[in-house]
Amino acid sequence: MLEAELFGYEEGAFTGSRRGGRAGLFEIAHGGTLFLDEIGEMPLPLQTRLLRVLEEKAVTRVGGHQPIPVDVRVISATHCDLDREITQGRFRTDLFYRLSILRLTLPPLRERQADIVPLAQSFLKQSLAAMEIPFTESLRHGLTQCQPLLLAWRWPGNIRELRNMMERLALFLSVDPAPTLDRQFMRQLLPELMVNTAELTPSTMDAHTLQDVLARFKGDKTAAARYLGISRTTLWRRLKTGATPPSGN
Repeated sequence: MLEAELFGYEEGAFTGSRRGGRAGLFEIAHGGTLFLDEIGEMPLPLQTRLLRVLEEKAVTRVGGHQPIPVDVRVISATHCDLDREITQGRFRTDLFYRLSILRLTLPPLRERQADIVPLAQSFLKQSLAAMEIPFTESLRHGLTQCQPLLLAWRWPGNIRELRNMMERLALFLSVDPAPTLDRQFMRQLLPELMVNTAELTPSTMDAHTLQDVLARFKGDKTAAARYLGISRTTLWRRLKTGATPPSGN
């Protein structure tokens, strides 16, 4: 229950509530900073409560009546286009401006190619350390050799996708004897990297390639079209014709 997580609750506020109640994240973060990820996904009623807390600098627990003063700096993040969400009535204008004291736009991972390999190394090192496996110079060199594969992928899931991929790679590297990390190994164990998206132009997107990309998104044509940078209608038409479209279509 997100509301109880953020604002806390009193004893008996709902079935399964803890005896004596529980402080929420705003109370816990008093005097510090609270990070709210994916703020664009927050339901409208919860947005209203959040705005009230920010305006009044006090929080009332679920099932309670006594305002509790809180002094919290809020940092929020979202992948959503909040201007569009506001236009469509899914995000409060007043909350948007209350949160937008300082706005930073972080480009998607595919537009920050210089960050991809260093982040991959960091995530792989962390995942291996969790299994008490050292991140050797050989692994560092091997991951660097795989740079063309990593840079060619569009990373629709951004950093979360890269982290997940490195966690999977760490599992594959944890066997004994340890395999050699190279391009062939990466292609075999991370098949999504087989699609060289850097070469996906209108003249190279044949039906086979489109089907491959569509399969990776489990048949979701909207997600596949967004990933390829074409409209859903264009994707449907190219799948239907099975022909290589002319350049510029």
